[in-house]
Amino acid sequence: MDTAVHEKVDHKKCRECGQRKYFKPASKRLEEPMGTVHRKMAKVISGLQSKVLPPMSPKVVTEEEVNRMMSPSEFLKEMSLTTEQKLASTRIICRPQITELLDMGETTHQKFSRVDLDQALFQPFPSEIIFQNYSPCEVYEVPLVLRNNDKIPRMVKVVEESSPYFKIISPKDIGHKVAPGVPSIFRILFTPEENKDYAHMLTCITEREKFIVPVKARGARAILDFPDELNFSTCPVKYSTQKVLLVRNIGNKDSMFHLKTRSPYSVEPTGGILNVGESMQLEVNFEPQTVGNHSGKLIVIYDTGEMVFVCLYGAAIDVNIRLDKNSLIMERTYISLSNQRSITIHNRTNIIAHFQWKVFATQEEEDKEKHRVCDDLHREEKQETSMILEDCILDPSLRERLSIISRTFENQRKLVQGNSMLFLDHIFTIDPLEGDVWPNSTAEITVYFNPLEARLYQQTVYCDISVRSTENLILVIEQVAPKDHS
Repeated sequence: MDTAVHEKVDHKKCRECGQRKYFKPASKRLEEPMGTVHRKMAKVISGLQSKVLPPMSPKVVTEEEVNRMMSPSEFLKEMSLTTEQKLASTRIICRPQITELLDMGETTHQKFSRVDLDQALFQPFPSEIIFQNYSPCEVYEVPLVLRNNDKIPRMVKVVEESSPYFKIISPKDIGHKVAPGVPSIFRILFTPEENKDYAHMLTCITEREKFIVPVKARGARAILDFPDELNFSTCPVKYSTQKVLLVRNIGNKDSMFHLKTRSPYSVEPTGGILNVGESMQLEVNFEPQTVGNHSGKLIVIYDTGEMVFVCLYGAAIDVNIRLDKNSLIMERTYISLSNQRSITIHNRTNIIAHFQWKVFATQEEEDKEKHRVCDDLHREEKQETSMILEDCILDPSLRERLSIISRTFENQRKLVQGNSMLFLDHIFTIDPLEGDVWPNSTAEITVYFNPLEARLYQQTVYCDISVRSTENLILVIEQVAPKDHS
């Protein structure tokens, strides 16, 4: 038995010696014209094999799903992986982008294929080759697996533009057809000079088409430690509630970033520069205009192109601020005389409430009216401009008036957009039209009635209180005497 063991060991040594003899000349030829970096790549070529195998049944998804935004914790986890860990965790693929259809008659007699024309004959895995968390002058490898999706043997090869950083090692059986369902494995080698981003493109050529496989090398990255979600819980409607975030750059690169969100959320500042290890404060504001639940996203855009999102939640409620009555009936009032009644706004909260008496019930109705008025002004401006242009035929000096007309109407539109749309009327007058109600106090409002003719008057006014839904105040006059008091 000892003799058999020794023979097996000797046989193994001989086999290893044979492999070394086989690869040595190739390595030597590669090393001669190269520096230190390329000698390391030559060693990889001489025998390094990937330990990562593609998943048995990767899920096919769209490109949008592959490139979906991540939460901050997902982004941190993703950026912390090594190249091998990143590949091992890949469970999804997308269809490759076909760049050119070829004439199959030039390469094969098997022109019929069960694979649709909008899909490639070979499915690449991974769909996008990614290198990350690398060190300069080291050699990294990712296998590119091309699986034959057809029902008959097909040929495939991979070409690339010349690059000092990337190299393709083709399988030994390159040039032979690949059996149905069988993978052909190419090795992609990457040797970075520094810890920065690199990009490359591989072109895969089958008997029917050309398609591309992008290669990306992610260098140093900034990582801001945002929370995955920010919950404002329950807040007063039409009231500004703030939350302060202390954000630190825990990555290995200085960060330039921008922030985006939508109403009812806002953020200050909307961007900044944060060096590695440094922190800064951000203020996220929640100001809902309607009662109910509100969800949104705070999107963080890095200068390297990545985007992450923070989920925002908040619920808006009416607080205990209200009018003491919702309708007001004036007594009989003679023409040319006036009458008045009072109502009270009660604030039983610990916050200051701002009120305004308005014409419209909601901000949407108010904006719609402003838009209508601006459209009318725009049409009027076009009419006046057309008239001036006609007159310019006889008097060219009138062209100077065009800029004056343009500025005039632009100023009018700005006035409309900035108008608070407070309630103004000759019959009913409210005093004050706007103001503040201090915590746990009241504000008295006086309504004056000045009839101009003998008839029934009825008017609805809206009290817009900053921390609750709009209150309706219906002003009703029972009767007006047909004659004045004299």
